[in-house]
Amino acid sequence: MAQARAEASARKHRDVAATLHAAAAHGQALTVSTLAAAAGVSRQFLYSRPDLMDGLRRHQERNPAAGDRPLHAARAADLVNAQNTIKRLKGEARELNRKLDAGLAAQLELRDEKRLRELYEHRGHEIERLLAQNADLLRTVSQLREQVRSLEDDLAVERTAIRELTGQPANVTSIRFSDR
Repeated sequence: MAQARAEASARKHRDVAATLHAAAAHGQALTVSTLAAAAGVSRQFLYSRPDLMDGLRRHQERNPAAGDRPLHAARAADLVNAQNTIKRLKGEARELNRKLDAGLAAQLELRDEKRLRELYEHRGHEIERLLAQNADLLRTVSQLREQVRSLEDDLAVERTAIRELTGQPANVTSIRFSDR
């Protein structure tokens, strides 16, 4: 690839030199833009080659034209165009950054919403587990109350039997645990 780029650069350099030679032979005035267009290269290519720019300056000194701008005026116009392009690109970059910020905010909001759903789902599972555990505990409490009632009944029978055997009066009040 490097070799292909070097060959393309050499070809462009030859095309610019040939265009300068032909313009000199015909006495044509040239600017950076007209030379670049005639040679089929970009103005940036010309600006990046000091030897070609020096050749263009010498050509302009030998072949001045009343309607043509000198090189520094062409550079000033290129600079104004570049500044306008920079302004436009900065505006586009600001707009793209605004859209990016909005997209990131929406993504964070969505991520937060997903996290909340996960938390609710997790808490829902936790609540279901606790409700099931509560139901098990209520069944256990109910079973224990039944056992207590049964034991209280057994105790009452035992007390009655002891009173009858010992001949004690039946004025003892029975004690029962309340159902809570």
